[in-house]
Amino acid sequence: MKIGNRALAIIAALIVLAVAGLAYSAGGQMRVADAGAQNAREASLHAYRAAQSLKALTAGYELTLNEFYSTVLEFSAYTKKSGEQKAAIERELTTLSTLPDADPKAIAQIRQLYQEIDIYRLDLENALNTTEGQDWDRAREALYKMNVLSLQAIHRADEIGKYANDRALALDKRWQADGSQALMLLHAATGLAVLAAIVLLLGALLRPKQAAA
Repeated sequence: MKIGNRALAIIAALIVLAVAGLAYSAGGQMRVADAGAQNAREASLHAYRAAQSLKALTAGYELTLNEFYSTVLEFSAYTKKSGEQKAAIERELTTLSTLPDADPKAIAQIRQLYQEIDIYRLDLENALNTTEGQDWDRAREALYKMNVLSLQAIHRADEIGKYANDRALALDKRWQADGSQALMLLHAATGLAVLAAIVLLLGALLRPKQAAA
């Protein structure tokens, strides 16, 4: 009978160790899940926001160029407004380029598009802001090419935003999978804890019999 009690005690100890190991693993899984959730939030709040902001700023910049062509804005007001918009666009591009999992190729393409826009912007300004008379044909051609390039830049920014959104969804799925695995480990730990309690209870019930013997 003493051997039986000792065996039960050993079994109970082993089960308790297994419970501790499962609980530790579950905790690790939950930490991984939390990190995944944090990454998903960052991808959504930073890259997606910056891409959407870049789209809006590009559309606004394009509108400012059209307003200047339509003589809605005087040259001084136009340069101030367009300069502020260009600076904001550069800030968003810088933000996107410094984020984890940034797509350097897509960002480089957008920068290249803005460089081409600047070439035609100078053509537009030179055609309209001159003492020799305004060259409307040249201005119209420059504006048309800028509008086409702006649409391409908006499309590239939209692709970056979609990528960031897809990244967030993938990380969220990973978080859910890690959470489910952690929950399974916790369930297993709970089952083993119940088994350990039963073994200890059996040991306690056997002690009176041993004493009687």
